Amino acid sequence: MSLPSPPSLSQSLSELPRSSLEVWNMMWGLQSLVSKAVAEAQGGDGRPVLVLPGYGGSDGAMYFLRFFLDRLGYQTFRLNLGVNYEAREDRIKSVDDAIRFRESMVSRVQGRVQELREKTGEKVTLIGWSMGGLYAFDVGLALQEDVRMVITLGSPFGDPRSTSLFNALRWLNRSDVPIEGQNFDGWTSKAGAGENRVPIKVIYSKQDGIVSPGIARPPEHPSIECLEVSSSHIGFAVNLEAYAEIGKQLSGSSA
Repeated sequence: MSLPSPPSLSQSLSELPRSSLEVWNMMWGLQSLVSKAVAEAQGGDGRPVLVLPGYGGSDGAMYFLRFFLDRLGYQTFRLNLGVNYEAREDRIKSVDDAIRFRESMVSRVQGRVQELREKTGEKVTLIGWSMGGLYAFDVGLALQEDVRMVITLGSPFGDPRSTSLFNALRWLNRSDVPIEGQNFDGWTSKAGAGENRVPIKVIYSKQDGIVSPGIARPPEHPSIECLEVSSSHIGFAVNLEAYAEIGKQLSGSSA
């Protein structure tokens, strides 16, 4: 089976200018979006929402999304695990390393979710950007009694070779592990939802310059709904269209 092609070079190179425009639009339009969401009865009721940054990011990258959700009346929480990045001496040089790092992060996020479940007495909603969405997805499957809903933003569920960063990260991490000698099945098999009962909302964009649309959606499952918006990959953290969709989905999760 052939792999989906990564985003085009022009789409990848336009990530920074497009995301800059998305920041500008968010700064000017965020308050109006909050007012509209409240007027349409999309306000929260203090339910806990844990927001997870993407690979290489920290809680600060998700500030505006938390601000938006706080204004809607949800109780947002930081991940509080520092930068979402592996230690220098433990760099990702193969897909097996990536799986190990993902599983390590998922274990830490599970601990955070259980802490918030005990603190608030309520199920926790998870919202994750990019790799953070994969952690949210995995934790949602593992802790179905503690998680209310999972929302992912531009997450690479499929083969990482279909992202525009795959070769760049190999170069940055000085990987000398041959691609042809690696087994990517261990990564792609994690996209299955199995016996999951937690609602999962997968928000993706065909304009994503990092993650190919071909791997931005997991296999079909009754608990999974895929929702398309127009966003750059970097811009998911500040994109008003994505925010509006998040507000809409959260307002319908009363279970």
